[in-house]
This record gives sequence, C-alpha cells and structure tokens, in this order.
Amino acid sequence: MFQLCFGPPTPLGFNRSMLSRATRKGAMQRRSRYRNNRHVSMGAEKWLDIELWNSTLECFNFLRSRGYRIATTHVGMDAVSIYEMDWSCPTAIVVGNENRGISEEALELSDLHCSIPMKGMVDSFNVSVAAGILMHHAVCDRTSRLGCHGDLTMEQSQILLAEFSLRHSRSAISIANEYAKRKAGMFTPKL
Repeated sequence: MFQLCFGPPTPLGFNRSMLSRATRKGAMQRRSRYRNNRHVSMGAEKWLDIELWNSTLECFNFLRSRGYRIATTHVGMDAVSIYEMDWSCPTAIVVGNENRGISEEALELSDLHCSIPMKGMVDSFNVSVAAGILMHHAVCDRTSRLGCHGDLTMEQSQILLAEFSLRHSRSAISIANEYAKRKAGMFTPKL
C-alpha cells in the first residue's frame, strides 16, 4: 500500500499521485480512512490527479510504459543517497508509511532503492516530510541539470491550468457554460 501525501507535491509543481490499493483484509477500512482524512491537506488534493491502482505490479508497469524508473525509499545497504542520484530522467518515487515502510513486492519490483542521509539518532522521517524532501531535491537537481524541472509543453500547461481552474471554482462550470452559450449565439445567423 502506498502512502499518499497531498501537501508536498503541489507547491513543488507535481500534479499526479498514484496509490495502490491493499489486497489484504482491511483494505476497505484503510480506503475509508483515506477518504475521511482527505481534507487534512487544506484542499491540496484538488490540484492533484489521484490514480488508484489495484496492484503494485499494475501501477509499476504503467509507469514504466510511460518511461519512468521506479525508486523506492529504503534504509537498506543497497540504497543510494538521494544526493547521488541523477534526477534528470523521469522517476516515480515510492514512499512507505512510518509503521510498515515499503512492501516487499514494491522493493523487489523497483529499479532502485534510495535513502535520505540522516545524522541523528532516528533512521526515518515522517512520511510527508520524507516525500517533501525527496521531491524538493528532485526539483532542484532537475533544474540544475536541465534548466527547469517540468516537461510539459506550453499547450499542456495551459490545458492543465484550465482544468485545475475548473476544479477550484464551484461556479467555473456554469461560467464556462454561459460563455459557450454566448459564443455560440454570436455566430448564429440572423434572419
């Protein structure tokens, strides 16, 4: 089961989060708990596309088909420091929750394991803090290597802005409908 963090992705310019549903007993309870806590992020979820997947394998296969490598956060010996990674290639970051971490399946299916170097007495951050650190570092690294961190065209950016603007305003759809009616009326031939 992936932990979904709404807060960190949005200010950093990320617009998609994916989460795999648990297949064990209690999955519906966890899903319900996710729904009940979705407002904790102060509305950040409206700026994200959230995709639910039935399995980790399906999600990873989809991401790979789109050119992503999969990086799981892990404290093991084979983990690469996030500061040594090249973030210029598309990378999906998988973070686990504080109690269970990453599933064995996700660890086995991932392309690499990464970790945030720590100097203190504990070996993990709160999941949203870890996600924020990872995404911030990825943005900084991509910007220094590529000159920017995003890869959307101008047209894709404008479409995304329009879509998210519609999500943000309760009256946006009625405004768009009214505009379309007026626009259609302007081209109606007068008899």
